[in-house]
Amino acid sequence: MAPEETHRRTQPRLRPQRRQRIRPSKRLRSAALTCQHDAMSEHFDATTGRRLVRCFTYARISEDREGGGLGIERQVEDCETLARQLSTPQVEYRIVRVFQDNDLSAYSGKPRPDYLAMLEALKRGEGDCVLAWHTDRLHRSPMELEEYIDVCEPRRVDTRTARAGHLDLTTATGRMIARQLGVQARYEVERMIERQRRKRDQMAQRGQYFGGRRPFGYEPDGITPRALLCPACAADDGFRTVRLCLACGASGGFAGTHECRSCGQTEGFTVECFCECGTLAQLAPNSEATRVEQAADLVLAGASLNSIAARWNEEGVKTSTGASWAGAEVREMLLRPRNAGILKHRGKEAGRGGWKALLDEPKWRSAVAVLTDESRRTTPGNARRHLGSSLYVCGVHGATMKLASGNTMNHQRGLPSYSCRVSKHVMRRVDLLDAHVQAAVLDRVSRPDAVELLAAREEPVDVRGAQKDMREARATLTQLATALGDGSMDMLEWRAASGAAKKRLAAAEAVLATAVRANPVVGLVNAEDPEAAWNALDLGRQRAVIDFLMTVVVLPARRGRLPGGGYWDPEAVRLDWK
Repeated sequence: MAPEETHRRTQPRLRPQRRQRIRPSKRLRSAALTCQHDAMSEHFDATTGRRLVRCFTYARISEDREGGGLGIERQVEDCETLARQLSTPQVEYRIVRVFQDNDLSAYSGKPRPDYLAMLEALKRGEGDCVLAWHTDRLHRSPMELEEYIDVCEPRRVDTRTARAGHLDLTTATGRMIARQLGVQARYEVERMIERQRRKRDQMAQRGQYFGGRRPFGYEPDGITPRALLCPACAADDGFRTVRLCLACGASGGFAGTHECRSCGQTEGFTVECFCECGTLAQLAPNSEATRVEQAADLVLAGASLNSIAARWNEEGVKTSTGASWAGAEVREMLLRPRNAGILKHRGKEAGRGGWKALLDEPKWRSAVAVLTDESRRTTPGNARRHLGSSLYVCGVHGATMKLASGNTMNHQRGLPSYSCRVSKHVMRRVDLLDAHVQAAVLDRVSRPDAVELLAAREEPVDVRGAQKDMREARATLTQLATALGDGSMDMLEWRAASGAAKKRLAAAEAVLATAVRANPVVGLVNAEDPEAAWNALDLGRQRAVIDFLMTVVVLPARRGRLPGGGYWDPEAVRLDWK
């Protein structure tokens, strides 16, 4: 055996070593990503050759009382000025997008759509710099600030403000300054809320207007109705608001507990407006103030909210912010306690307000009872489109009729029909049944004794007594709350004593809610042409007339053609007059 071969066998075989993969540290990876981002964020203007910094402008105003977004506009203008000041011959700060949230507080917790959209755009790398009027326009919540830092820091997004300077979120010092500004802003907001709550509590005790967006039907001061007119001198401005005691009629000041300083009674007060000539002012015809009561009357007469909104839009009536009306906005406006001169504080009624009521309290509570009735509520897009849907009654099951598709009992295809909700054993064509009911209504309101329909059907309600009970119950609750606050009464005693007062208050409110019931047939009985008056009513008011006069009961019809060759059987419809 050769010596070389012997040596080759005695030496151990060495395995080739694997190459170790050296992973960079987190700091190196972050630096690499930063360099990559810096390289990607280099944008140049092809015309001027200057480096381009893509800027997002964010503007926010907490409360837009002007209703025109002027505060937002001023912030955007200041940010445009800031962008011009930051630009140099080599670098241009160009605003590529403007994000704005109007009438939204950063502290309220409500979603800010444009702010969230800006964060998403920053995550996609669409912006290099954020411009704002002040840091508190961006965020006043530490949680929002941390989220903003998490978005801006790894992407090296710059933040510059017109009033608070530059925030460098890429350094620990810059992030510390941003967090300190956020804490200071949070403290200022919480302190402001404490002051406002104390101020509102004091104003509520005195029945004063809190302020805010101009309420429909009132001037911007929230006290003077829009509009007033003097019947003596025809003046349309210069009116003064006066509180009048309900017990002695004296005018002037009232104590914080609404106690008259002249007679010492706590019967409450009413508010009236007087002209400089000393004449009691009246609401101007076709003004915003008169339309509030007109809308309440229409609701009590069975009109739909959408029909009221459509009528006002046709007549050119705008909301207090200059927008068009919708049914939901009409409902919100009618539910306001201030329409009846009632002050609302912390979500509850807090007594009489120091402004003139646009309608009396019984009528307002009756309208509220109608608007909050659960049976009126329908899902969106499911408004009543037919006269008898959910109004006519099946004579077999007692259920209401609904609109059905398919064949009638006489196999008539393709025609809209009413059907029992339980089963289709009772069906009628919509056009024939509605025409039969309308003819019966017009015949009834055209009779010589139709005026009897205007007579009251219920016993009169003691409105003054109910209002007195409400005032006394509220005064009792106020006294009990004071006793609980100063420690002269514990929680168990307060609950026992306030329970009776709350029941008395609820009972009085229920009485007033039924005090005013509009008679929907008034316009038909007094009309020269009842048929024309009927056709002028919207669908909701026509349904209210039928519901007021009768109950339409649909019975099973005879099969086949009737004598005379038709399928319509009037004897299968029973009208139970009320």
